[in-house]
Amino acid sequence: MLIKFLGGVREVGRSAIYLAGREIRFLLDAGVMLSGRKIKYPIHIPPKEVDEIVITHAHLDHVGAAPIFFIGGGRESFLTSLTAPLAKLILLDFIRVSKGLVPFEVLEVDRFLEKSKKLDYQQEFSRNGFKLTFLSAGHTPGGGQAMLEFEGRRILYTGDINTVKTTLLKGADVDYPQIDIAIVESTYANKNHPLREEVEEKFVNKLKEVVERNGIALVPAFGLGRSQEVITILAKHNFPYDVYYDGMARTVTEILFKFQEWLSEPDLLEKAAAQVTWINVQRQREQALKRPGVIVTPAGMLQGGPVNFYLKEVGKSDKNLIALVSYQVEGTPGRLLLEKKLITLDGKLVKVKAEIKHFELSSHSDKTQLEELLKKINAEKTFIVHGDSDNCENLAKYARNNLGLDAIAPKIGDSYTI
Repeated sequence: MLIKFLGGVREVGRSAIYLAGREIRFLLDAGVMLSGRKIKYPIHIPPKEVDEIVITHAHLDHVGAAPIFFIGGGRESFLTSLTAPLAKLILLDFIRVSKGLVPFEVLEVDRFLEKSKKLDYQQEFSRNGFKLTFLSAGHTPGGGQAMLEFEGRRILYTGDINTVKTTLLKGADVDYPQIDIAIVESTYANKNHPLREEVEEKFVNKLKEVVERNGIALVPAFGLGRSQEVITILAKHNFPYDVYYDGMARTVTEILFKFQEWLSEPDLLEKAAAQVTWINVQRQREQALKRPGVIVTPAGMLQGGPVNFYLKEVGKSDKNLIALVSYQVEGTPGRLLLEKKLITLDGKLVKVKAEIKHFELSSHSDKTQLEELLKKINAEKTFIVHGDSDNCENLAKYARNNLGLDAIAPKIGDSYTI
């Protein structure tokens, strides 16, 4: 069995792992990395050398390159029943905002999803000598850990994982059978998160403070997952002020209503959605900026979406707040804002007057949680991925030195015969 790391190792983005047996060849995720106007792809592999594509969840860094494999035909793909409609939404939006920069069109997105097998959690699919099961990953709605069995080995690919329950999702399913080969993420392998309940309370109190000083709190959040979590946190704490809800987040929420059994507290999402003001047209955006309140809108790293319209106005006053609630990848506008209070408006860097705060509402497991996860998995061979070099190397070192595991932090392009 050959395993080759095409992307998403010693970096966060463009996840893609090639797994080839004697008779069948898999691609585990096919993502992209966004860096300004540039789109970075994994190392190319000819589509004819891939038999099956397994997608863990609908974030672009895991699914953004998948339609490429369906140009002029295509393989079969596997994803969860909830990931399928979310992936379609994300990919069609990617085509729209990229303005011709991506090498596929709507036809390839449709073909990708038409040729997909859609599985629920714990639903086994068997054929041609392999078996695939998705376990809940706790990272994003519909997100799954992929467990593959073929050629006498059981392989676990965690994708992105969160073992902690949130107001939106249950924690990851970590009731594993014996695992032979594990591929484990490491986004926060060097850092422990503060207690989630404390972060939620500080977040809600800060938003109250801003509105009560006649300011606007802008909350840039990923349309898939984080936006819904933000409004459920506000509903849980009975937030008393106006909350505006914009962009793709609205459509995602409508999809989630059809998959309530996949959520941790579906009634809370219904309550939250009923309490917010849904923004549908530009006139409503302009109105939202005329009075104190909270605006929840994509994109979480300020890369496109309605957030850029709001930033122009919200950034002008120190009464206002920009509350970042997502991981800010190096090189993104969100990272620049967080570190230097700068945004790009009309092609020029502008200093922001608004207050900037970062709240760690992470959807990734932290250092201690990842170490516990490795103990539970206890795989004969472990590969550490999806983190910067220090995170990958340190988690692999912990696995070797503390758990006695054969653990490696591969580099892009590395291949291993197992």
